[in-house]
Amino acid sequence: MAGTARVVSRPKALGMDRCGTADCLFTVVPTMAGPPFRPRPAALPLQVVVLALLLTPVAGAAPAAASAQELSLAVKAATGQLRQAWAADPTTAALPFPRVRLLEPGASVAGTCNPKAPPPRPAATAAYCASSDEVVLDQDLLADAYGKAQPAQARLLVSYWIAIGLAERLLPTAADGAPSPALRTLQATCQAGVLLGASPARQASSDATPLLFAARAAYGDRYREAVGTASQRGYALLTGLGATATPSCGAGDMAALVRGTVPDPALLAKINQMPPPERGYSSLLGAFNSQCRPLPKRPCPRSITIN
Repeated sequence: MAGTARVVSRPKALGMDRCGTADCLFTVVPTMAGPPFRPRPAALPLQVVVLALLLTPVAGAAPAAASAQELSLAVKAATGQLRQAWAADPTTAALPFPRVRLLEPGASVAGTCNPKAPPPRPAATAAYCASSDEVVLDQDLLADAYGKAQPAQARLLVSYWIAIGLAERLLPTAADGAPSPALRTLQATCQAGVLLGASPARQASSDATPLLFAARAAYGDRYREAVGTASQRGYALLTGLGATATPSCGAGDMAALVRGTVPDPALLAKINQMPPPERGYSSLLGAFNSQCRPLPKRPCPRSITIN
């Protein structure tokens, strides 16, 4: 295609806003006929494209943490469900139902219940404060877990932690130098399973998968000596629901769980083989038969045992 040329003048010296013919240099710039040419942008490096895709928000993804209002509503609903279970159990019916309180952001459970004691490891998401007769919830820890959970499991996660606090109300006072620090956690997890099993939400659904995942993911594996392994906590929860061959949440039965000497070791091994919560929130408990099993002197649903 035939082209034309245009003359472009530029000053010899910088800072001149106009020039004459003797003071200017002239450059001939060829131009093409037709529409002006627009250069194609250079292709982005592959690393830049991948990074942009990773940083792009995914539609429908769970937030990093739940809002205070959303969490407060979930706590209120779960407390109402567990209050009914508390009133229905023959052991707890005569006991006053503890107040359930969601702490302010930045406040810890340990610092609220016993500010003079050294902070425990791991940090507790929920605990029973004997001095004030209340279950307190760490808003920061609970909001983080709630926001990461799938919507269908988030509310049951809140129920799980409130039930743990309520179960601690039923345990003997913790003594220093206990032979097995994990025993208390497993007893509380088992008793929490009893309360959750009697709650209207649990009775309306036989799928205990969210509760089992909550128990397994409650603490990191590095704290296993203090709070038991993930599979032990899962087994303890199922025991409270009545879905194992272990008859009770008593100290003797839970001490046997700490040692790994349970009546149905295959079930304990199967719980241990479950994927971590972030990789498998599907309904997996069909293989575990999470329905309550009637045992001699242990009807369904299970009832609270204090010992």
